[in-house]
Amino acid sequence: MAKQVIELSEQEVMWVESILMDADEKEALRFLKEVLKPKLRAKGSSALDPGKTTGIMT
Repeated sequence: MAKQVIELSEQEVMWVESILMDADEKEALRFLKEVLKPKLRAKGSSALDPGKTTGIMT
């Protein structure tokens, strides 16, 4: 998988710092879902493309 550079706004950085200070696992997952997931998808990460198959038949 190729490396990705993701830019965070000042507010997003403060959110991460808050998560780390509080060791808040639920908030960390929320951040991943609400901030990082959309940014990765916007960059065209094929690993997260729901339209592509893994090649594994289920």
